[in-house]
Amino acid sequence: MMSNTSLEAAESAAWLAVRNEEGRHSIWPVGLSIPPGWSEAGYRGDKSGCLEWISENWVDSRPAGVGRVQT
Repeated sequence: MMSNTSLEAAESAAWLAVRNEEGRHSIWPVGLSIPPGWSEAGYRGDKSGCLEWISENWVDSRPAGVGRVQT
């Protein structure tokens, strides 16, 4: 279990919004190598800012190609 100090530090640390090849989004701590298959999605900030950016920009949570109509 995380201590309150550790939790507070994690909340205020710098994070990246990341996206994988299927268009799924997540957050990743700045300073750690982004895992293979993931890349920066265009936002860097605190944890709550990253989560807010993702909620505004990830409009279709289905993986790429699943149920999407091609136009």
